[in-house]
Amino acid sequence: MNIKTVIFSTAIAGIMMTAGGGGQEASALVPEVKSVTMSQAADRRVTVKYMMDNAPAVVTLDIQTNCIVNGETRWTSIGGQAICNAKGAVWRKVMEDDAIDGVYTITWRPDLSWPNHKIAAGGARAVVTAWALDNTPDYMVVDISAAAKIDSQNYYPSADFLPGGLLGNADYRTSTIVMRKIMAKDVTWTMGSTALEEQREKSGTTAYETVHRLTLTNNFYIGVFEVTQAQWSNIYKTKPSHFNNPSDRAMRPVEKVSFNSIRNAANTLNEWPAAPAAESFLGLLRGMTGIDFDLPSEAQWEFAARAGNGDTKWGDGSGIQNTDADTNLDNLGRYKYNGGMVGTDWTEPSATCEARNGTSIAGSYDQNDWGLYDMHGNVWEWCLDWWKTDISTSGGEVNLDSSSGYRIIRGGCYNVAAASCRSACRYISRPETATSSTIGFRVTCTAGLR
Repeated sequence: MNIKTVIFSTAIAGIMMTAGGGGQEASALVPEVKSVTMSQAADRRVTVKYMMDNAPAVVTLDIQTNCIVNGETRWTSIGGQAICNAKGAVWRKVMEDDAIDGVYTITWRPDLSWPNHKIAAGGARAVVTAWALDNTPDYMVVDISAAAKIDSQNYYPSADFLPGGLLGNADYRTSTIVMRKIMAKDVTWTMGSTALEEQREKSGTTAYETVHRLTLTNNFYIGVFEVTQAQWSNIYKTKPSHFNNPSDRAMRPVEKVSFNSIRNAANTLNEWPAAPAAESFLGLLRGMTGIDFDLPSEAQWEFAARAGNGDTKWGDGSGIQNTDADTNLDNLGRYKYNGGMVGTDWTEPSATCEARNGTSIAGSYDQNDWGLYDMHGNVWEWCLDWWKTDISTSGGEVNLDSSSGYRIIRGGCYNVAAASCRSACRYISRPETATSSTIGFRVTCTAGLR
């Protein structure tokens, strides 16, 4: 069906308002969208206009059409991929001075993203959502290319709205960073593992994973992917990784990076909650974007890895089955018995191996229940905490006691067995270590805008 037949009725529009909620306190001034109109010109360009009280706010857009379900007319989204090329006062922090005479404008080209569809007059509406700055949308995309500007990040209500698709657009693993909001504020949950988890700490020392209840105090964003070699190079201008096959290295996780180079730079004790050293990876990333990027705390990391699933479960809710090779883990990540090691004698793959051995391309396996990839396996991930054997009384606070000399790493890696890839598994490395092909990281930041 030719796109010329697409008709949008003028002034049919939906109005939505998002104010705080989701575990956060509402802003003092709640953003409110009103007077939404939608029209289509002869060149098929759609224009959505709206007014908004109490700017600034993050603004997103949906286009809905009516359909018949069980004899009842309902409105339903046409899908984020059909809408994501909309431009103007949308997908970002919208300021009061973005309006002309009090009116904000969005333009959309349906012929470029939603061809061969026809909507009858009166059969579509625009839904404009204003998100309070302390309750920003679930997905944030941050530009880290040479053209990056401070506070230029885009926001989307779900992964479906990401232009090109999360796995279909290589930019999300090379020149941008995709962050997923984790609703953790005031959530009480169980950290660690019990004896029911048969595959727990193989050394027989169970204190490392002592079960305890805790409540996190803030929502946060966390990287959907581990930081890749291309992303590291964009920021830090080096190529440290062991796995260096030119055909696929860009989107494999960066490794052979120390805690110090990520956060503290020249082995300075720039201890959290102080900001990362300016010349560190995170310091440079903060300077480029204006966002308070950091490493996750150990508690944040495990909360995100579990994705609401408890003891004896992987992050997708499937059961932990085996200490060594686990068919459920095969779906979720790269580890020793799932391509990480080579041959029947499980030997270390060469530095030039393709991504079917060693580390995998970020996002090669299934996501967990909160949309995060490679939380189990691929590379260990640095956390903020210093090592402490028993954290059952820490209440989720970052351990700042450096007396052990070791930092926490989490998640397992390509050359370990399934037991070491569990959400509760705790392991260590010295913060200056930059020689291991098994350790990388992902980033976090505050949820919401200042």
